[in-house]
Amino acid sequence: MEFFLDTASLEDIKLYKTLGLVDGVTTNPALLAKEGQDPLEQVRKIASMVSGPISVEVTYTESDKMVKHAIRISKLADNVVIKIPASTAGLAAACVLKEKGIKLNVTLIFHPSQAIPFIKLGADYVSLFVGRVEDFGLSNKDAIGQIRESIDMMQSPTKLLAASIRNPEYLLEAVNAGSDALTVPPSCWEKVYNNPIFQLGEKEFLESWNQLPAALRKNYETY
Repeated sequence: MEFFLDTASLEDIKLYKTLGLVDGVTTNPALLAKEGQDPLEQVRKIASMVSGPISVEVTYTESDKMVKHAIRISKLADNVVIKIPASTAGLAAACVLKEKGIKLNVTLIFHPSQAIPFIKLGADYVSLFVGRVEDFGLSNKDAIGQIRESIDMMQSPTKLLAASIRNPEYLLEAVNAGSDALTVPPSCWEKVYNNPIFQLGEKEFLESWNQLPAALRKNYETY
């Protein structure tokens, strides 16, 4: 299972690489804009830091413009994967780009049916947005298993990428439901390890330990 970091921050990538959580990186126009740098140069820097796939998104909605843009940005680095929206125009562009051998990550999938044509095409990744639908009072957790079943039934090489992982619950659900890859933002990993129950437990253990006289603790702590 691949773990991608959903960021365009070089500092975030550097940190989470040391923790073994950067098999690749996913970016989008919003993440690149957030960094306030030249987006092309930022992508080049990210690609030089990470050996795995770097997803970079087109910024057009018309299929012909998507194709031209995708061809250009695919040349930024050998590990660039082009993000194409799961729309009719995106499908038309994906058909052309697939023929050209350009790696594809189909994004903005909110319903399993959107993924079907791209799975048939054999796109490298289909990205199901798990968390974003909660803004509308919906849940997409069951869709992870549904897309997994579709890929297996169609015997496609396409990988299921669980995206928009906003909290520890979604992270666990995406892992256990059969995702091939997850893209997790730093904010989610922070929630995982800033669990208040864990913090309380750690605090209580240390408080109990510190009740032992320092002279008795010293040998253990310096052993």
